[in-house]
Amino acid sequence: MNDQTLVELAILTTQQQYGASSTYLTDTLYIPVGAVLRGHAQLTAKQREKLRFLFTDYEWMLAQKIAVLAASDPDIRNVAWRYQDAKLQIAKKWLTSPLLATSYSKQPRANGTVSVHLQLRLQYGDHGLEDILDFVVSSQEAKQLQNDKLDLLTWTNQQIADNASSK
Repeated sequence: MNDQTLVELAILTTQQQYGASSTYLTDTLYIPVGAVLRGHAQLTAKQREKLRFLFTDYEWMLAQKIAVLAASDPDIRNVAWRYQDAKLQIAKKWLTSPLLATSYSKQPRANGTVSVHLQLRLQYGDHGLEDILDFVVSSQEAKQLQNDKLDLLTWTNQQIADNASSK
């Protein structure tokens, strides 16, 4: 597994969720971010487990797939973009499912602001199993989506276009 990739994706996730950068990983989770990114250190099993809880189960599986892909092809660059694009493409597919449910939640950030999370939940029958994709959205976007002034497919397509232009 490629620890550098996992740390890059963890940095992306903490920036989106908490408005924090790698300092959250270093100061709160005690992960030597700089050393791992430079290839001078490996994550321990305990550190990897701490990273795991930054993601939903489905996102963690996706992060691991991106890490394996990056490890098998050293020419792969911009793994954060690949991860975001994969999440958005999967969300677009899920939006066609009648089993999809959405929810919104607010989480306080360390800087005193609040982040709004849009969660897409794909449920698999009566088994209690579900996959979750979590997106941090602006308060304005959340209100538009909740009031049906903006539909999720349009929002997803716009996010895909924005992500492609940042590649």
